[in-house]
Amino acid sequence: MQHEHDDAGFGIGTDYAVFQLAKALTTRRTHGNRDVRIRASARIRRWLRVLGHAFRGTARYGSRTPFGDLPAWVTLEVATGGFATGRLLAGGELTAYERQLAASIPGVRAGRERLDLNRYFLSDAGIAELRQRLVRRDFAIEVPEEAALLTVAWLLDRGHTGRARALVQTIAPFLARLRFFPGPGAAAVTGGYDVIQLRVASVGDVADVLSNLDEPHAVATQRYAVERWLPWYDTAIALLLETCADDWPCQRYPDGWHERAAAHAKAYDLANRNGPRPGKRGRIAELRGLLDRCVRDAPSMSGREVARLRQLIGDFVQRYGHPAGAEHRQRRERQRQEFGVPPYHRFGKVVAARLLPYRRDGGLSDPDALAHAVTADEAAFHAIAAGSAIPLPVLRRLRRCRSGSLGELVGHRLITSGDAMARMIPQMSAAARAAAFADSDLRELYAATYRAFRKRRSLLLLNLAHQVRLGELPWIDAIAPERHPDASSRTAARAVLHETAALAIGSFPFAIPPNKLLQEFRALAEAGGLDLVFLDELAADIFMGCFSPKFFRAAREAAGALRGGLYARYYGLDLDEIARLAPASSRTDYSPGRSQTDALASLCARRAGVRPGGWSPAVNGMIIEQQQIVTTHNLATLFFGAELRGRLDAPLPLLVSTCFAWICGRLQMKCGDHHAQLVTIKKAACAWRQLVFYASLLDDEARAVSLAEMQAHFYAQPAAFRRRFEPAVIGLRNVAAGRPLDDQGGRQFLGWSAAPHWLLVPAQ
Repeated sequence: MQHEHDDAGFGIGTDYAVFQLAKALTTRRTHGNRDVRIRASARIRRWLRVLGHAFRGTARYGSRTPFGDLPAWVTLEVATGGFATGRLLAGGELTAYERQLAASIPGVRAGRERLDLNRYFLSDAGIAELRQRLVRRDFAIEVPEEAALLTVAWLLDRGHTGRARALVQTIAPFLARLRFFPGPGAAAVTGGYDVIQLRVASVGDVADVLSNLDEPHAVATQRYAVERWLPWYDTAIALLLETCADDWPCQRYPDGWHERAAAHAKAYDLANRNGPRPGKRGRIAELRGLLDRCVRDAPSMSGREVARLRQLIGDFVQRYGHPAGAEHRQRRERQRQEFGVPPYHRFGKVVAARLLPYRRDGGLSDPDALAHAVTADEAAFHAIAAGSAIPLPVLRRLRRCRSGSLGELVGHRLITSGDAMARMIPQMSAAARAAAFADSDLRELYAATYRAFRKRRSLLLLNLAHQVRLGELPWIDAIAPERHPDASSRTAARAVLHETAALAIGSFPFAIPPNKLLQEFRALAEAGGLDLVFLDELAADIFMGCFSPKFFRAAREAAGALRGGLYARYYGLDLDEIARLAPASSRTDYSPGRSQTDALASLCARRAGVRPGGWSPAVNGMIIEQQQIVTTHNLATLFFGAELRGRLDAPLPLLVSTCFAWICGRLQMKCGDHHAQLVTIKKAACAWRQLVFYASLLDDEARAVSLAEMQAHFYAQPAAFRRRFEPAVIGLRNVAAGRPLDDQGGRQFLGWSAAPHWLLVPAQ
């Protein structure tokens, strides 16, 4: 959704926030899963806070400091899209730990607990306690601010009183609002990056999820229908058939019929009180009313009522057969078997109990050891038949606490995207960067702070502003003089960069590395002494019309690496012109407002066939896409600067075929609406650009083989898709063969277009 802008460059409009609030309200009202509704309620509260600030004018969205009384280093709660809500993640309501501390420390005043607790940890007794906790690794840092007073304690212990005093003076204005001391817990021992055991979720997290599993509402309703409503329905029809003569009901009543029918009617009432109501059309409820009329006063039933009862009975027999017939009984038995397996939440509780002996904050090297069938003791306790196999949905959740290397987690399909990988890598990056500190206590403190800092969500920023960096945290700046990178620490950082980048490209060759992953690459390159530039993906709806100097550098470096290759020929790049590009100014702090168009933006706009300088997301997207083509959007940096080519030369044909198969599959997915189709096309075009880059690194013989395999895969696709996508395939084949791209109907495949895209599927 497009954001609105005012003339000052700030003042992002409220349309996006209103849209997100509406989505959350709809989810909370209509979704069948309770946990999803709870999460929607949290989103509603966040968006209401965002809108409150927008309407009151108390937030400057687009700035690094949206709230004027807070410095950039304060950790803010940030909603989707980069909107700060005004809530401080190290502030707000007291945590349970803070309340416990406040009750145990004399002199803590009601209503001033956070101020008094921070002051306590600045006292001699509090500093001594923090020193001991640091040595024992008895601390947990969830938000970066919680490391500040631990840093003060370390500085004082090492005699750096001046730096400690300066740090305290910096945080002093916020002692009443923010928590600067750590919570309880066992800090993760960092160790070497190559021995770190990663996990997607801890044992405790998985146990909590399994303990609170709910059966989906639709499945629970179907189960109740099979177990209660359908047997009632069958018996009611059977009872009414006993009253039929000459195909008309209510004509005769065998001995004891009224007593049996009355008891059956009461069974309906009991089921109606304890479970979901039957069928949307209420046919069973209607049958219940007519059966009751037969029991109480059949002679008074009108001809219309008897005719309706006859129709209900006839419809049942015609569709399902006689309720006592063999075919009907077999159908009901199949339904009972299908829903006869106990609900998933019972199995979840079984597996959650198996996790109790293990450390909640740890992982399992082999979670499948807990995946055995239900034992006799478990069966008796959880009302599940002994020997029942654990269902796959429960096993998938259990396996999330598997611990292993990054490659092992990818191999087990526990990490299935670059975004998921980006959440794992900070544990490795923290170890590699912390290796530059000689003091072991400081290494652990720095690593814990780094991991917490990487959880921060990015703000929406305008005017080429950059996100807060780790070194801007006052307590990290205070220990900067203690950081002494040596050959060993630089080697470790480079090794992590090479390993993670190769794994990201090798595992997800069709996806551009997400910004969070690039953030880790950037940090690792810096720690490894590598002068590399990584480019974040820019948002089309807040693009300011110009690029910062690092984009120019990336374009020039890519031009040097692409000479004579398929990539440059396919996209028609003038590499000499690109190599001469230079920013008009070396400044990265551009003034607010409408940014002037620079040389790179002008080149990209010319290549896209549009005029720069507007707020059209489609036009901006076309310019940004050309920038990604010109710079290769980090591929040249990774393959040549980070030296991935040596690691990925052998798998290059596989990367090409994987990309092409993914593109074919993605473009044939059914999309819910026009916007979803556009998003799919843009992602496919990004994958196509990466495919062309990989293919350009192959020698002529290997490229010919890869293109032939692509061709074979393409012609195995459905005819309708082949007709749509064939121009793109022909275009690449033409360029590879040295012919003009548009020969024989070939087309260049791009994702953004101001006009309706040629790959769009017409509305049905």
